[in-house]
Amino acid sequence: MKPHSVLCVLWTLIVTADGCSMTSCTHVTPQSPVVELGTDLTAFCILNETCLEKQSCVVTSRELFWKVGTMVIPESQYTQVNDSVSSVTFQPTLTMHNILFCSMKMFGQTEITLHGIFFTLGYPPEKPKNLSCICYSGKTLTCSWESGRPTIIPTTYTLKQYWTLDTRTACVTEDKSSCTLHYPDFILHIDTTFLVEAVNDLGSAESSAIVFDIIDVVKPDPPEILTVTPVLQKTLKIDWKNPMDYLRYKLRYRPIDSPEWSEVPPEDLENTRSSFILQGLESYTTYNISMRCKPKKAGFWSEWSQEYTSTTSESAPSRGPELWRKIGKTDSEGKRTVKLMWKDLKSHANGKILGYNVTVRRGPEVINSFTVESRTCTITVPRESCEVLLTAYNSQGSSPPSSLIIPACTDQKVIQPADLNFKAFSQDGLLGVEWTPLGKALGYVIEWCNNSESMDCDVEWQREQSNVVRTFLRGDIKPFVYYLIRLNPLYRDGQERSSTVGTYLRQGAPEEGPIIQTKSTGKTWVTLTWKPIPLKKQNGVITNYTIKYGDNNSPSKVVTVGANVTEYMLKSLAARTAYSVIVTANTEKGSKAGLPLSFTTLQFDSGEVEAIVVSSCLGFLVSVLILCFLFCNKREQIKKHLWPSVPDPSKSNIAQWSPQTPSRHESKQHPFQDGPITDVSVVQITAGKEKSYSDQDLLSEDVIKKNTSEGLSSGIGGSSCLSSPQTSVSGSDGISCAQNTSSTVQYSTVIMGGYQGQTPMFSRSESTQPLLISEERPDEQQPQTPEEETQPPSQYFKQNFTQEDGGKNQEPPPPSAPIQEPAAATQVLHLAGFSHGHDNLNFTDSQSQEDAPSDEQKTYLPQGVRQGGYLPQ
Repeated sequence: MKPHSVLCVLWTLIVTADGCSMTSCTHVTPQSPVVELGTDLTAFCILNETCLEKQSCVVTSRELFWKVGTMVIPESQYTQVNDSVSSVTFQPTLTMHNILFCSMKMFGQTEITLHGIFFTLGYPPEKPKNLSCICYSGKTLTCSWESGRPTIIPTTYTLKQYWTLDTRTACVTEDKSSCTLHYPDFILHIDTTFLVEAVNDLGSAESSAIVFDIIDVVKPDPPEILTVTPVLQKTLKIDWKNPMDYLRYKLRYRPIDSPEWSEVPPEDLENTRSSFILQGLESYTTYNISMRCKPKKAGFWSEWSQEYTSTTSESAPSRGPELWRKIGKTDSEGKRTVKLMWKDLKSHANGKILGYNVTVRRGPEVINSFTVESRTCTITVPRESCEVLLTAYNSQGSSPPSSLIIPACTDQKVIQPADLNFKAFSQDGLLGVEWTPLGKALGYVIEWCNNSESMDCDVEWQREQSNVVRTFLRGDIKPFVYYLIRLNPLYRDGQERSSTVGTYLRQGAPEEGPIIQTKSTGKTWVTLTWKPIPLKKQNGVITNYTIKYGDNNSPSKVVTVGANVTEYMLKSLAARTAYSVIVTANTEKGSKAGLPLSFTTLQFDSGEVEAIVVSSCLGFLVSVLILCFLFCNKREQIKKHLWPSVPDPSKSNIAQWSPQTPSRHESKQHPFQDGPITDVSVVQITAGKEKSYSDQDLLSEDVIKKNTSEGLSSGIGGSSCLSSPQTSVSGSDGISCAQNTSSTVQYSTVIMGGYQGQTPMFSRSESTQPLLISEERPDEQQPQTPEEETQPPSQYFKQNFTQEDGGKNQEPPPPSAPIQEPAAATQVLHLAGFSHGHDNLNFTDSQSQEDAPSDEQKTYLPQGVRQGGYLPQ
């Protein structure tokens, strides 16, 4: 803050009391002091007593106090010199305000600032060091030094120069590091003493003096190149303008496409000159040229001049182009298509290439010769080995020929030598290859192409000499790009013995992951398949694939497979379960996962349902066969349990009691046996005297009733007619047997009235068919008329009786009159046995039948009934 600003502030703080003006009667000393940092500042506040008396003010120094800015200094740092002078001593710092105030309080309350001063903090200058000077082109002299610690406060530096007899104008500056003198304020070719003096409010310092001739510290301007022109082949003449006399030079040059400079030997440019012929250059090559100079005895090198560009003249190409080929397939005529390609000659062209001469020969015979302007062409060659010669030409001539052998077409597979040991590497951002040298190789050709797994691509290539075993690929090689590199040793026979390697300049994580899908799914397995990541998106060599899968109820599992695997079967899965799977491709520098895939296992494996159905069908078939086998073997037992055999009444034999009929025990032709019906007896009715029943007949009938009713009919399954409790079988009773029996009865027949000593017999049948009337009421017969007695006997039963003979189950009409018993009859009944279930019981009659005549046949059958009819049941 400037002093006049302080005054404005002070005047605004003027306070008058009772007409007393204190500010005009007070001042502080010293005014605007400069204080070195780290030292004390002492100030005095002086009251003018005379002035105070005139203002009628009564104030003493005891009432005064000190402030730095707004901070009050403690009273312990005050000193009361007398009643009108008060002093303060304190050590200021850079953080304090730089204004010191002398103040007082009126009536002990109102603060009044009486006077104030500014103070400045800083350091005294240090001694300048390392004084040095440079004279630029003899026009300006600049000296520089090191000033040391900053002074904070303004400091003046003065560069002084003098010699023994005179003192020159000094250079005064506030710059703490340098000062410049302009000619003629300095003199050349005389020793001059120089020093620097530094001065500020806190002190001064002076550097050590140095003595030198200013000409020895001159730094001239660079030479000005005027022209550069080609004079001969591979030479350029340079003309320039010197900035001053007594100079020496440096001259440098480089091809325009090269970063490296070449310099002319220093001894060739020791003397002052203004031109130079530059030799040993490449023909038809553009060069950049620059030069600089310095005083011959001493001084400093000038800056490099501005670059000048010029081109040398043309000459014939110095060498033939680098030549290579790509051999196609052999056609039906045995010829092959060969693509020839060669490199630009660049610096070896020595001029503008106008075209190329191509010659194809087989031994001394020239097969083809032509000229092309491009750097590739296609030719047709025979199966035999041939040679291609290539030359480039410009306005000054042709290059030496480049030769390439096209090997003969052969079906033999060339085996790569095992000791080649070809490998690739990356270094300093470059992709290189190295190999073991082969003694018989004439050279090597290195081919490469990007993002390809075979050499059937647009290749880049370079050729190396036979002594080279390590080189870097000269091309635009990019990171994360796959390069397939092939090394071809060259032999005199032209046969290929190549070796191939794939590599990356720098690897990274793949750009995309594998895309997976399910190939087939089973109950506990699934086959996954995925396509390899495109080569352009791999960004590195795939080392392996990681398969991560799992369901929602169990932790995930991880499987790692090789880089060449694109199909994998997951096993030991749960049936009918949803799974999620993801496949990750891994390189040396990173990984990339593909999209997840969800699938659900099956409930049954393929063929499992068919196996269950087939096995069930086979089991059912086997069971049926077993049942059929058992049925065939146990047919009779099964038939007996499921459907018992029921004899057919229409096919039954009624027992025949006749004198001509032999006894069962005497005749072997008609025995009573179980089995099929073999014979039916015929009952004949003959006329005879009417005879009433005798007591013996009634007795026999009672015996039969007794036997049948008391136990012979039990166990048969139903009561027979003979088991009825009725005592008479005459028709006058009017009671049918069917009224006392069930609708289905088991047949039983009583063979009664023993004939010729035979005992009565009881035969039972298990049939449930209704009884014929002749079987149910054998003792009922229709009364015979006299006319009927003379008629031949009627045959009521005949052999092989069927239902057509009257066995149909028809309901007969009710009888109109009671059935009469015969007057006289002899009851004879003979019933043949049935095939199943017959029980034969013999009864012994108490009365003999010996009195009956042997030729008389007696019957006891019901009369007046339709033949084959049934009585009502």
